Amino acid sequence: MQRILLVVLLFVSSTLFAQIKRSAYITSNELLYHVSFLASDSLKGRQPGTVQDKIAAKYIRDEFREYGLTLLGKKGYQFFSFKNFNPEFEKKTSLMINDERLEFSRDFSAPTVNGSDSLCAEAIFVGKGDSVACYENVKVRRKWAVIYYPLGDSKYVYLNTKPIEIAKNQGAAGIIIVSNDTLSKYVDVDFRSLPNLPIFILSPDASAKLIAPIGQPSAIAQRIAENRILSLPLGITVCGKVAKLYNSIETQNVVAMLRGTDPKLANEYIVIGAHYDHLGMGEMGGSRNPGQLAVHNGADDNASGVVAMLEIAQKLASEQKKIKRSIVFVAFGAEEKGLIGSQRFVDSALIPVENIKAMINLDMVGRLRNRELEVHGSKTSLEADSILNALNSDSLFNLKLVPDGFGPSDHASFYSKNIPVFFIHTGLHKDYHTPNDDVALLNIDGMQNVSDYTYRLARELATMQKPLTFTKSSTRSISSSRSPKIKVKLGIMPDVSGASDDGLKVIGVTEGKPAEIAGIKVGDLIIAINQKSIKNIYDYTEALSTLEPGTKATVKVVRDKVEMELTVEL
Repeated sequence: MQRILLVVLLFVSSTLFAQIKRSAYITSNELLYHVSFLASDSLKGRQPGTVQDKIAAKYIRDEFREYGLTLLGKKGYQFFSFKNFNPEFEKKTSLMINDERLEFSRDFSAPTVNGSDSLCAEAIFVGKGDSVACYENVKVRRKWAVIYYPLGDSKYVYLNTKPIEIAKNQGAAGIIIVSNDTLSKYVDVDFRSLPNLPIFILSPDASAKLIAPIGQPSAIAQRIAENRILSLPLGITVCGKVAKLYNSIETQNVVAMLRGTDPKLANEYIVIGAHYDHLGMGEMGGSRNPGQLAVHNGADDNASGVVAMLEIAQKLASEQKKIKRSIVFVAFGAEEKGLIGSQRFVDSALIPVENIKAMINLDMVGRLRNRELEVHGSKTSLEADSILNALNSDSLFNLKLVPDGFGPSDHASFYSKNIPVFFIHTGLHKDYHTPNDDVALLNIDGMQNVSDYTYRLARELATMQKPLTFTKSSTRSISSSRSPKIKVKLGIMPDVSGASDDGLKVIGVTEGKPAEIAGIKVGDLIIAINQKSIKNIYDYTEALSTLEPGTKATVKVVRDKVEMELTVEL
């Protein structure tokens, strides 16, 4: 059925395109045609791993082939897989005590396992379970080991996995953690260290029901504190099932090359990339309208960047004799899942990464407003500023040059490899990551101008005699690929353009989230969180990493030139 759908959609697409006169020039008609297909409802938001994802990839691959480019990888595809949160996890995770079904989140939580597992067996209480001595009087093989774990007064708890490991070594087939403390605490655990068996944490009420045969939780807690507890069978049957927390998703990058004609420079590469994936129906996270199951077409994010890349590839291919360096075109998969496709590309051997002399990333180039064009990475090479300004000598754009090579898009994967980058971007907007990011709202003429500008940049990079000279654009460690661990969210959309050095501008506020409840508004400039100065997105993420769920934070903002402090409950 999937194959039939793929064939039908691509047949219709090619038939319609045959009615449009192809041109080596970058035209608004071709841009509109391409983006209308890639951002159509029929592709259902191009969620990685879906049949629609494959249709989009094949469409791009076939265009590359039509232009006469050399397909790299496996016939133009670089396949890879990654793990993604299973949206069915909560629904398919269940727990029953003596035939009484418990409710996820209210009665229990599941720290999860590496796979899925289930168990229906007798429950054996083993006290704290932190030593082999706890198992001297009981047998837990193929049974549930019920462990008392005091979560304490802190709102944040890091779960010690030692008792769990001991239980597994004693033959337990499942673990149940009981406590007289609230389930609403934030319980963290290193999932990689958990054994592959079902694990549950019970609420105080559910804990009391399970261990009722041997006493009240408070009394048991006292006996444990006094080291007077005995391990005992509970005489209760528990049936539990933990679903997979993560699904394995298979997707692909689409890769093709225009071979350079200069014998000395043809083995140097310019990469032009754009991610083609988006959020599907919003069912797997990322949507700014959570809970609204609707097609997220992603016309601007990032069908616009892909079609700009296609038109640029077509024009450069028509001028191949003038192109000295080789140009590699990549449609990245799984960008929305954490720049996975671009990271796989720079870690692969499709082309020698040390021979990549520059990377151009097109992401969200379809909403040009007031002729404002952002180019990030202007300080990742010594020559970038002068090149970018020279290409804009006609003042077609109000050019905003942002120094940093880091950022929430695929160019960051290349910058981390000491490669000069250019991130072409027309700015965020209220429809970003919502079902409203549709073709009708694109500025097609603006896209044509941005595409032309990027084409001229690519041609310059591919023909200049000497390659760009790489420079570090920030004080951040370029080898650092991990962001600070963040446990809370304010519910804002920050301006990541680097437009201000005085704080972080709020360009979106999510309804019902802590920021809105606290009174933070669109246009506010965040300058401090809990007295920590905020000047950019990195200061912001570092500040968030210090905050815990259930606590309060003081956020200082500037609104209409007036400073004010707001209290955010996390």
